[in-house]
Amino acid sequence: MSRFGLKIVGAMLLLAVIPLVASYFLVGQVVQVAESVAKGQREHLTAPLAKAAQAYRDLFAAHKQTLRLEAQLIATDPLLLALVSQRADEGAHRRLQGRLHELVEEHPSLGELHVIDADGRKLASADSSRGFDEERYRDLKIQWPLEGFGLLEARFFTSKAPFAEFSALGRAQRTARSVDMLRSDLARFYRRAFLGLFGAALLVAMAVGLFIARRTTKRLSLLVKATRQVAAGDLETRVELPQRDEVSELGDAFNEMVSELAASRHRITYLEKIGAWQEVARRLAHEIKNPLTPIQLAAQQLHSKYEGDDVHYRKLLDDAHDIIREEVGGLRRLVGEFSAFAKLPSVQPEAVDVELLVDDFIKSHSELAERCELRWEPPPKSRELWVDRMLIKHVLLNLLENAVQAAEDAGMDAARVSLSAKDVKGGMVLILQDEGPGMEKATVERAFDPYFSTKDYGTGLGLAIVKKIILEHQGTIDVRSLPGEGTQFTLWLPLAKKGK
Repeated sequence: MSRFGLKIVGAMLLLAVIPLVASYFLVGQVVQVAESVAKGQREHLTAPLAKAAQAYRDLFAAHKQTLRLEAQLIATDPLLLALVSQRADEGAHRRLQGRLHELVEEHPSLGELHVIDADGRKLASADSSRGFDEERYRDLKIQWPLEGFGLLEARFFTSKAPFAEFSALGRAQRTARSVDMLRSDLARFYRRAFLGLFGAALLVAMAVGLFIARRTTKRLSLLVKATRQVAAGDLETRVELPQRDEVSELGDAFNEMVSELAASRHRITYLEKIGAWQEVARRLAHEIKNPLTPIQLAAQQLHSKYEGDDVHYRKLLDDAHDIIREEVGGLRRLVGEFSAFAKLPSVQPEAVDVELLVDDFIKSHSELAERCELRWEPPPKSRELWVDRMLIKHVLLNLLENAVQAAEDAGMDAARVSLSAKDVKGGMVLILQDEGPGMEKATVERAFDPYFSTKDYGTGLGLAIVKKIILEHQGTIDVRSLPGEGTQFTLWLPLAKKGK
């Protein structure tokens, strides 16, 4: 045995014969250090979680205040107040009922609206036709006095998702408290170990305790670090906690929450950008359209007024007239596309059978059959989507025209496109794939950017409009280029809920 080994054995023997009082003293010192470390770790962990919880409380308070302001706005509606003041008239009562229905439909989060007199009786009521699933929404009743008469009671519905995320934060805080309790239990265990096994048992217990504390603290530190990154705006942050326990469940909940936040931010950012581009398109269309007619008229006058016999000048004048006419026509087409983009209608969803929707689209666009071979694979079971029929048909038309143009540019006789529908959790996926040349990687990354186009004659608005329509349906759309197989668009759309 080496000298080092002998020293270790001697040290272990020395510790084994230490009196009980010395062992108890050493345990007390270790416990004090452990409690100090635990306090620091607790403050290091709980502060970000507490801030996040407070942020949710502020969010809920702001949302409730918004609903109160919305209820106040409804209660001060001039037409409503005028009809309430004439409530004794039977005709006015019917108009009051109709006005309540109009107000309910004008406010997306409003489920019910009631007019209550001073005796607490409901004189008129209206329910939303949209329907709110109690598993996904929770309600909030707000009463607001009507000027000179009773109360207006509004029942709003809001998504349960933020409340579920707030509960996840609560579970995180409870997990942190559980870790503190675990440390306390370990401290008591250390005391008994020192008292029962003296010095040798103390070393073993400390080694095990330090191992567990280091592993747990490291995982929680990863979660705290990720929380700070999210708070700083990095929504690509994820945590990987391989052990399956409460901490790993917290990590899964954290990842899911960040994914939803990232998706919501992307949706909002894209729609805001599209809205800004729509305003730009409207102004451009207005500014370009005004001078087109004077330019064309001036060119026609110059062309028709010349009566000389200069052949070269006549040819020059004819060429200039043809160029101006062609360019003005191109600008008019551009103005038309800008105007259509700026005036894109809002989504008005309804329950639509997906198979009937696609069949109707194919019948109404029979001219595509000459340039496109479309293979439609309906879902095994008929399902209804919650979509705007006209806008979804516009999406399909735009994607098919892109496939046709890609095939024509590649010199193909006709575009070959497959369209299939598959059920997924909470919705349905439409997959549209052509057999064209595909897209470059840089084109895929910018495919949905407004005014981005790889064609000289394109405006770059088609796919931007498509994505805006899908996002306004609360859906998603992705594109990828398959080497040797063409381009594939994947659309996720929500299913119609029962009762809608």
